[in-house]
Amino acid sequence: MRSWVPSHITGFFAAKRSEDPKTSGSVGCGLTLALGATTAVEDALQTEIILNESSSDAPVSRYVVDRLAKSPVRVRTKLDMPLGSGFGASGAGALGCALALNAHFNLGLTADQAASVAHVAEVSNGTGLGDVIGQSTGGLVIRLEPGAPGIGRVDRIPVQPLKVNYVALGPISTKEVLSDKATMRAVNEAGVAALKELLKRPTLRDFMRLSRWFTVQAGLASDWALDAIEAVEAVGGMASMVMLGDAVFAFGGSQALKSFGEVHTTTISQRGANLD
Repeated sequence: MRSWVPSHITGFFAAKRSEDPKTSGSVGCGLTLALGATTAVEDALQTEIILNESSSDAPVSRYVVDRLAKSPVRVRTKLDMPLGSGFGASGAGALGCALALNAHFNLGLTADQAASVAHVAEVSNGTGLGDVIGQSTGGLVIRLEPGAPGIGRVDRIPVQPLKVNYVALGPISTKEVLSDKATMRAVNEAGVAALKELLKRPTLRDFMRLSRWFTVQAGLASDWALDAIEAVEAVGGMASMVMLGDAVFAFGGSQALKSFGEVHTTTISQRGANLD
């Protein structure tokens, strides 16, 4: 049995933590991409997780396996998205694992119940707060209330499956940023303000405008990212920084982005996580 989960990039966010990881999460807005994670599960003599053909510790996916698998399994996940660059790879792996295990063992969980295990895995490991609920939904997703799927509240901004260009330089440690109190104070203030503004006019253009504002206001942007964003805007495109990664995503401006690294192109995925 196989599952498929889209990648997810956040434009802006504010962390909302509680004692219970199911009600912890983030508010904000992000979009899912056609770059995805495909996960297959098979019976095995001992449990093993294989990411992109290599055996991996994969603590987030392992958390899910430990809670849902009824016997040893081999989990094979193929990730099409950049790793550690803010594209929701750990959430995609965990969510794909939960959905595939649910089907493999006939656990009888709903989509939200399976996704909730993946969300708790992310929060508990400090690797993400809002990717799983975005990946469960698909499209341009506004996270209105924090929490796991079934608890958190989301809405969507209707969009076409537009082309998205991106350049990813490398990883930023999500865990380090989320645990830095001074940084998170600025992030949370800017994220709440951006969400309030987006709800006044929920469009793709306003999402991109507010994501760019958030990037600067929260103090997360590198000089490289700001230069890339400005280069895209100079030719009439829209761009912002991926949260949290040293990466820039854009609508238009692919030629301008070439000065900043290898440009990749994908599309917005309007499909959320499901069995493949």
